[in-house]
Amino acid sequence: METIARTAEWETALARAALYELLVHSLAFPSEAHREVLRSTVGPVVAELSTGDPAVDGPLGVLLRALDEPLDTVRAEHAAIFTHIEPMDCPPYESAHVPADIFRQTEVMADVAGFYRAHGLFVGGAERERPDHIVTEIEFVAFMARKEAYALANLGSDEVAECRRTRDLFLRDHLGCWGPDFGRRLALVGGSSTIGAAGELLAAWLEADLEALGVTPTQRLSEPVPQPEPDDDSCGATDCASSESSPPVPVEIGTSRKRAP
Repeated sequence: METIARTAEWETALARAALYELLVHSLAFPSEAHREVLRSTVGPVVAELSTGDPAVDGPLGVLLRALDEPLDTVRAEHAAIFTHIEPMDCPPYESAHVPADIFRQTEVMADVAGFYRAHGLFVGGAERERPDHIVTEIEFVAFMARKEAYALANLGSDEVAECRRTRDLFLRDHLGCWGPDFGRRLALVGGSSTIGAAGELLAAWLEADLEALGVTPTQRLSEPVPQPEPDDDSCGATDCASSESSPPVPVEIGTSRKRAP
């Protein structure tokens, strides 16, 4: 009975990893490499899965069928939605959904990066993104699912418990707080496109996974927070006089890091 239970848990962990990885490669900038992973590795595995939840299986089927779209079409859809500057409708960064305070936003990114470092991961490599990007956060949950599967097959209960604890805390404090509503906004903006289908699946799957795991997010971030206008160095006479008497204090933000080899 112990072997059967362990096998079922192992298969569940791998299935969870595959579904999150499908979202990673569907939401990342469309490249030949991502398309190859979707078609040859992740797609065939996920195509065999059925969660039994129509809210998940419906958009999952739509997204799998969309994998046959020409790469140029998907790239155009991606560029139109995410643009070359941070989009206002659905910015793909967790820090864009918290109060527009540079210290709070930096705290969010630092906490997210802390989860990564604790498991030997660093943001960087060929595709550079901030630690709080939606794809980076989804990739971390996928990584933890694969790490759990490895622990179930090769390590002991302590390692399995640590993987699950990290996963639940990350979903509770970060991805689960903003991911579902980001997915819904992305589905609205993307419509019938591949990106829209990925957004619908993201929202449905995260809600279902949170419920299945018994994880309650610490907060719900339902929409992005308007960011302050950038300072253009202009000011009125009163403001300039004030700035001369009280010069601003410079603040240094932390530097980025590369993924460890």
